[in-house]
Amino acid sequence: MAQNNKATQTPKANPAGSFSMRMGSTTYIIGVHFSTESKDTLEDKMKRLMRDDVKADNF
Repeated sequence: MAQNNKATQTPKANPAGSFSMRMGSTTYIIGVHFSTESKDTLEDKMKRLMRDDVKADNF
């Protein structure tokens, strides 16, 4: 009986606050961190980033 010599890898679970992304033959594990002391919501941050970007393009 022929035996498969390829190593089989079981996918590992990513830690909380991270995700994986594969580009070509490389898999990247991306960690995400949110401050527990921040008072801004994600929407507030995105609006501020867009507003700052628009201001920077106007000069």
